[in-house]
Amino acid sequence: MTASVRSVAIVGAGLSGLMAARTLQQQDDVRVTVFEKSRAPGGRAATRRDGARAFDHGAQYFTHRDARLAPEMTAWREAGVIVPWSARLAARDNGSWRVSRDAETRWVAVPGMRSLGEHLAQGVDVRYADTVSALRTDAEGWWLHTSEAHVYGPWDDVLLTMPAPQAYALLAAHDPSFLERVASISMQPCIAVLVELASSPAVPWDAAFVNDDAVLAWVARNASKPSRGAAECWVLHARADWSAGQLNAEPSTLVAPMLEAFGEVLGARVDAVHAVAHRWRYAIPAPVAADTPLAHYDAACGLGVAGDWCAGGRVEGALLSGRAVAEQLLCSPTRR
Repeated sequence: MTASVRSVAIVGAGLSGLMAARTLQQQDDVRVTVFEKSRAPGGRAATRRDGARAFDHGAQYFTHRDARLAPEMTAWREAGVIVPWSARLAARDNGSWRVSRDAETRWVAVPGMRSLGEHLAQGVDVRYADTVSALRTDAEGWWLHTSEAHVYGPWDDVLLTMPAPQAYALLAAHDPSFLERVASISMQPCIAVLVELASSPAVPWDAAFVNDDAVLAWVARNASKPSRGAAECWVLHARADWSAGQLNAEPSTLVAPMLEAFGEVLGARVDAVHAVAHRWRYAIPAPVAADTPLAHYDAACGLGVAGDWCAGGRVEGALLSGRAVAEQLLCSPTRR
């Protein structure tokens, strides 16, 4: 008798979705397909390239604190996918600068943050540029409808690994057991400006937490990261409250106020040869308690969710969440 194959659709090719897919693919009796609305993997672990310019415009780095991810970290280091970022870090509070002296290692993927997602996507069936807009279920299983007028299915299980508000929009009509938890999650936006300067600014740091500005929260010299090239590319992240007030603004109008704030941080006029804004609508999830589940799966209906929002917004949390939802699914019998 031929063993039954369990079919799983994952919506979202960010780090959670890819980690879930790789975990499931270790089983011979599971078939996985990932659907991603963008044209590249990685989610907010993203890199935008424009000729010689490169900007890590989403997640800037990640840390490793959980021993459960140690095998992957070792493998990625040995494969040359990730390396330490030995940045000179500073912070400004109440107008005063201080050097960050914590001993925590900050990791980056090379040659860009998106490279980690590209590595995880190897060997995974990912369907890019297909936006899942609705879920439907019948006696055969789950069906995915996309904005591009495609219908995929049937699937035994569907895992949603996008930001919580987007997951809720797909789940609300189906009322899984964890729906109230998803509905409770708020995520704040972040406006990013990607700027190339004509010359290197005279500051004694590579990146800075700007804790006392009305506009900026973080600035980083992308070229200070390994394998990024020599172009004087910087990434500016705005405060969440300022970003929330600008979500409906034309992106081109967001560059000037952020460059003005950047000039104040540098203490010099900003001489930009290139600058563009990017809006992350769902960037910063609310903190979670230590005992909060890393993921949620409802075996009765075959639906699950995972993402950095389950684990406090950290890259490491996103990876652990994706693996957790896959493990929950594998511990549950298929509904067929």
